[in-house]
Amino acid sequence: MRRIKFLTPLFVISSFVTVAQNRPLTMKEAIDLAVKNSKELKISKANIEMAQAKLAQAKDQALPTLKASGMYLRLNKPTVTPAHADAGSGSGGGSGSNPMAIFSQMNSAGLAMLQLTEPIFSGFKIRNNRIMQGYLAEAAQYDDHTTRSKIMTNTVRALYQYYELLENKKLIEKNEEQVRQLVDEFTNKEKQGVLAKNDVLKAELQLNNVLLTLTDVNNNIKVAEFTIQILLGLPTDKAFVLDTTGMFPHPAYETAENYETIALDKRSEVKAAFLQMKASDAALKMAKADYYPSIALMGGYANIFIPNVANVTNVLNGGLSLNYNITGLIYNRHHILEYKARQHQIQASSETVTDQIKVDVHRKYLDYQKSLEKIALTEKSIIQAEENYQISKNKFNNGLMITSDYLEAYVLLLQTQINYTSAKSENRIAWYELQQAAGTIE
Repeated sequence: MRRIKFLTPLFVISSFVTVAQNRPLTMKEAIDLAVKNSKELKISKANIEMAQAKLAQAKDQALPTLKASGMYLRLNKPTVTPAHADAGSGSGGGSGSNPMAIFSQMNSAGLAMLQLTEPIFSGFKIRNNRIMQGYLAEAAQYDDHTTRSKIMTNTVRALYQYYELLENKKLIEKNEEQVRQLVDEFTNKEKQGVLAKNDVLKAELQLNNVLLTLTDVNNNIKVAEFTIQILLGLPTDKAFVLDTTGMFPHPAYETAENYETIALDKRSEVKAAFLQMKASDAALKMAKADYYPSIALMGGYANIFIPNVANVTNVLNGGLSLNYNITGLIYNRHHILEYKARQHQIQASSETVTDQIKVDVHRKYLDYQKSLEKIALTEKSIIQAEENYQISKNKFNNGLMITSDYLEAYVLLLQTQINYTSAKSENRIAWYELQQAAGTIE
């Protein structure tokens, strides 16, 4: 299945672009502008950056931790008494020497320490956290692909609908001119006494209806133009022109079953759901890590300053740290149950995504089939409406048909022409939506 790359210049928009001079925009350039300026994609890119930052944090957990700390205390003048002081030491010749007396001179104390900790074993929590964050970062990339394909399809839809409005405007303007001629013709015949005043009023009423329709179409065109300018990030005070050259090719297409197979292989939602499942497996293993002790290698350097008493410098230390949460053996099972429930939830969500994709593919395939049938029917309807109008016109000119029936045939011809324009536009939109459902837009 060939992927749609939007490389063919299906149509061109003439517009002011800040990065270039006033020149036509190709279809690919319009898509690129929509992707570049999409607010949704900017949010998606921010989500990717956050996921990558969390992955980097998970990797940092395996690195040694170096901490520096310091402390300074002001003390009152303490009273220091030896723990085994001799009650009769003052008798028989002097009070003797008190080795603890120096501590009575303490008025402050300071401690400076540098400590290095290297994790050795943490119940595989660090490893599984790194794996989980890796899966989530990759899943965020696929979520971005999903958002991007939606933006591209929305851009195509907006431009084809704009084309439809422009074509309808041309048809209605042509119809307006013809109805004005009809009003003039009826007015002359009314003056000649060939037609009644009521017939002229019917023609004038028909002209008013055409003008009202044209007003609605012009307003819709302005809304569509503004929407496209916002979508593409273009200045809203510059108009653009649509070039319809090569806009309606007749591509070959697959069967619904083939599209379903392609979609399940290529849709980024499926890949993101798979990665979410893998991440939930790693999260469950992280929760089980609390059943194991954590071991770390520790080393440090310290200086102790006690003015008037002692200075202790170059104190090196090293050893192992063992941490084991005994109550975790009891309570962690509830944590495990929570992660298992979350895993089941993600599994069910993944299956739901698969089912939704299958439904989406078949619905878009049927929509495309229907659009092909509508084109064939509207083409046939135009031929029938043109023949009906010619017959009605001949009958009316020969006095064999009333004015309202003649005007109805005229309106019917216009409506079939509008229906054909809509059918062509809907067909191309349905085609691109089918490619999006199959995951072949990039």
